[in-house]
Amino acid sequence: MNLLEVNNLTVDVKLDTFTVEVIKGIDFAVGENEVVGLVGKSGCGKTITALSIMRLLPPGGRIRGGRIIFQGTDLLKLSTADMREARGRRIGMVFQEPFTSLNPIMRVGEQIREAINAHSRLDSRASKKKVLELLDRVKIAAGPKVFYDYPHQLSGGQRQRIVVAMAIALNPKLIICDEPTTALDVTIQSEI
Repeated sequence: MNLLEVNNLTVDVKLDTFTVEVIKGIDFAVGENEVVGLVGKSGCGKTITALSIMRLLPPGGRIRGGRIIFQGTDLLKLSTADMREARGRRIGMVFQEPFTSLNPIMRVGEQIREAINAHSRLDSRASKKKVLELLDRVKIAAGPKVFYDYPHQLSGGQRQRIVVAMAIALNPKLIICDEPTTALDVTIQSEI
């Protein structure tokens, strides 16, 4: 059985007075421990496909048809609460632009901790330890200092690694990455 199956996915986006079909009948599957890449021109729908799987389409976006089966369950039929539970715990996502993915007025460590605590009940000490382990795992050497930094105090590459840390925090079965290494140097790209 596949981990993820996308069948005949069709997505529309309403723009002012007209609607554009941005994805028309896409099909693909991802097996356990398999890496699958969607390749295409800029604007062809790769990001919208990822956002559709996560059910995080922008305003005006609408899944018009198809099925998104994850571990045997159609994500399109889940309640909002059940989908929220699936995000993070079972499915993680690394968004394309790390600066807009992070809260500018919240310290980095607290943002990662929030991602962990949304789905687990670790005490303060245990969750901080987990955050520092994640910072180390994504090669942020100054983890204890970075824990207290705000996103604007970090480089683009560091912010991207923070977003990766948040996506992998709960060891999800599926990680969706939307250009996850764009802001990173070649060495860090290969490590991530």
